[in-house]
Amino acid sequence: MPEIGSKPEADIDLVDETFDVSHSESYHLSIQTEPNRLTFCVFNTVIHKYIVLRSYSLSITEPDNLAGVLSTVFENDDLSGLRYKSSSHLWISPRSTLVPEHLFDANQPDVYLSFNHGAKAGEQALYNYIKHANLYLVFSCPEAFLSMLRHFQPDIRLYHHATPFIESILTGVSSSDKNMAICFYSCYLDVAVAHKSELLFYNTFQINAPEDAVYYLAGVANMFDIDLSATKIMHAGNFSQMPPENAILRNYAGSIADFEPSDMVTYSHFIQTPLVKNFINLFNLYVCGS
Repeated sequence: MPEIGSKPEADIDLVDETFDVSHSESYHLSIQTEPNRLTFCVFNTVIHKYIVLRSYSLSITEPDNLAGVLSTVFENDDLSGLRYKSSSHLWISPRSTLVPEHLFDANQPDVYLSFNHGAKAGEQALYNYIKHANLYLVFSCPEAFLSMLRHFQPDIRLYHHATPFIESILTGVSSSDKNMAICFYSCYLDVAVAHKSELLFYNTFQINAPEDAVYYLAGVANMFDIDLSATKIMHAGNFSQMPPENAILRNYAGSIADFEPSDMVTYSHFIQTPLVKNFINLFNLYVCGS
């Protein structure tokens, strides 16, 4: 594995032998921030291949310290300071809301967000357009974090984690039945229901125990008259972060299948299937935004 400069200790650090800092302007940088982890991946836009995956475990006890902790990593990691063809950031947060395209006003995204989640000082409202659903997804990020991020990557595009998740569901569903999809993060569970490429439901739930995941999943299934015991649930995210979920969900679901990665890209041999599954929304971000 090539040496590409001094950096803080990362618990995942996979670099393809084709990675070359002198060619960074033909690469796309994707970054994912969640409460306990910061992850970088680099995509070679010429050969359509992911060639770097680097991830840091974080210890942030106070949300106000987020920008400071991340700034330290960015300042010491050589990937963040390179010049790229383009860059994008995936923000993981339960604070989001969906707005139909015909009702959306780009001049007041904060109004939509505060209606469902209340106002929060020091945050900026942002939005993504989910083209296959004809919806806008409105979310917010701390202003201090955004300022830090744009210092290192001035032209970076911001996305909420549900954007690639929903797009993947709507473009990957072929069955005429109602389909359920879930995505685990460290303390959140995303649940979506789709039917014939139409989004019927999406929400984020906070989970503190394995039983929470089953409770919310069963509640959503009941809303749409879905028999969990006869349904294949599509899964993304890190299923191993709370191992009991794995066993307990399999007791209720007909089957659980991993999201398939996009066939528009390839992965370095260093980036094995479990890692692709755990970071599937991050890996789908470039295709989603292109």
